[in-house]
Amino acid sequence: VEGFLQGPNGLEARPEFLVGDEVIVNISTDPAAGFVAVNDRYRVPTLALLLALFAVAVTVVGGWRGIRSLIALALTLAVIVKLVVPMILAGWDPAWVAIGAASGVTVVTFLLTEGARRQTVAAALGTAISLTMVALLASLFDALSRFTPLRGSESAGFLISLGGSDLDLGGLVLAAVIFGALGVLDDVTVTQAATVQELYESDTTAGRMALAGRAMNVGRSHIAATVNTLVLAYVGASLPLIVLFAAGRQDPMLVVSGEVVAVEVVRALVGSIGIVAAVPITTAIAVGLIGRRIPFIGEGSGVRHAPGWD
Repeated sequence: VEGFLQGPNGLEARPEFLVGDEVIVNISTDPAAGFVAVNDRYRVPTLALLLALFAVAVTVVGGWRGIRSLIALALTLAVIVKLVVPMILAGWDPAWVAIGAASGVTVVTFLLTEGARRQTVAAALGTAISLTMVALLASLFDALSRFTPLRGSESAGFLISLGGSDLDLGGLVLAAVIFGALGVLDDVTVTQAATVQELYESDTTAGRMALAGRAMNVGRSHIAATVNTLVLAYVGASLPLIVLFAAGRQDPMLVVSGEVVAVEVVRALVGSIGIVAAVPITTAIAVGLIGRRIPFIGEGSGVRHAPGWD
């Protein structure tokens, strides 16, 4: 069986369906019409295989910590699907739902992957504060940019057509920014908190300012890579759109000013600012917690007292 699709400029796509292929079909509910259409291939088995390869790679390289990270990933997806999405559909403010869910997911993820350690507390607090900053900045520049309710998104229009006109689409964009920044923020805050702890344990005579300075030297190197990662992630997702605008030979300033592109620029830059801020914030928290007793965290978690720390 051959399918036939024709796009712009006569671009054709002919999906071939062989005997034994699993496909998704649309069947008319009207018996008189008798309409049956092949919609697409059923790709779940292929995706399941890729997921299995991912799990094996994480387990082989990461060992027990890798397994715990997979559990944390599953919990994160469950929270988004079973908690965040239903709450947004029920009318809750998407931005606050995202902040609450992201903070909760962060704590659980850190406890599963890093354990109840001093650096875990510092990383969790640094992430929560940075996420709040991201949300406030995103809200501010969303208002200053005066985007339309659709935020230049076709999916938003499709959502409204399905009966989602009562949803806060602006808040939905903010929620997307928060979750988009969360993954990179986790990496930054965990690394920075661990750096402070390792530097302290290697030289317990160092003062707070010296320790913070050394940790910031490491953090500055990390900032460049992580900011680049986040921006490239947005560019990668928008690359077809960028190529489309380039082919149209439009004025670059007009392209950037257009809502479709401007929304992505706000997302990328706000997330990047949050990442940059996370380094000094987490460093300050981690340094402040050194030498202090924290409930539920034992002596084996870096509780060492040195001159000048109390």
